Amino acid sequence: MDISIVFSTFKSEEILEKSLQAYCLITTDFQWELIIIDNACREETSLLVNKYKDRLPIVFLSEKKPGKNNALNKALPVIQSELVLFTDNDTLPDENIINICVDSASEYSEISLFSGKILPDITLPNWLDLSSHRVCSALGVYDKGEQNLEILPESIWGGNMLVRKRIFAVGLMFNVNVGPNGKNYIMGSETELLMRLQNDGYKAMYLAESKVLHQIRAEQLSIEWLKNRAYRSGRGSSFNNNDDSVLFLGIPRYLLRKLISNFFTLLFSSMSGNKKAKCLAHMEFNFNLGKSRQAFTDKK
Repeated sequence: MDISIVFSTFKSEEILEKSLQAYCLITTDFQWELIIIDNACREETSLLVNKYKDRLPIVFLSEKKPGKNNALNKALPVIQSELVLFTDNDTLPDENIINICVDSASEYSEISLFSGKILPDITLPNWLDLSSHRVCSALGVYDKGEQNLEILPESIWGGNMLVRKRIFAVGLMFNVNVGPNGKNYIMGSETELLMRLQNDGYKAMYLAESKVLHQIRAEQLSIEWLKNRAYRSGRGSSFNNNDDSVLFLGIPRYLLRKLISNFFTLLFSSMSGNKKAKCLAHMEFNFNLGKSRQAFTDKK
């Protein structure tokens, strides 16, 4: 086995089917397996996956414990290959992705972690500012250009994350306290793992030709959805980064100053009628609000 592709899924059969159709277009002579973990344990998901078992090398698992990271941990003992591409159920792989991953891992034998492009599958509206990290993070858009380059492990995003399985040999697992689990979860499931690996000295590489498309849903193209996403991202940022700043009322003082500044920026942008500015202001305010909430929770 040359490579294993792993993702969890939770309901959303329509999205999953579109992804499975894209996997059917992969062209490669390498041996691979597609490990899918159903974290909702639905008959609908099982029936859908079974439709593709004669076209794809599927290994289908179920995990009753809620949470994406519980699902990913379920897959770790099952993985057959030394190379593992972790992705999401709503990504569409490039038809050449397996060849690129396997060949790149051979070329950069000293690297244990790899990332690649995650691009939107639709043309996004002009009011979404893709130069903003907040917007790109919320929509899962990741593009570091057209050249391979060494990066920090913590900068890898989970929609296109290639690793060598040996990193799990010492019993390392995904942290089940973070990542998708219900509605108000802490974002940053892969980041928490990657920061541990970074602290242990592992190296990472961005592969410019490794590409997946992220399915953007209609409900994601609203300020309401984006600001909620930013809030969860802020919680994840606080959870994954120790902050020893001076506190006031259990919250870092600098965050309180940021929230006050963000509030007035939000007020003025709302009055201006500029949707792009309004979106960015909402996201920045909610990011720092989520960060403050998590900092307060962690200090209790």
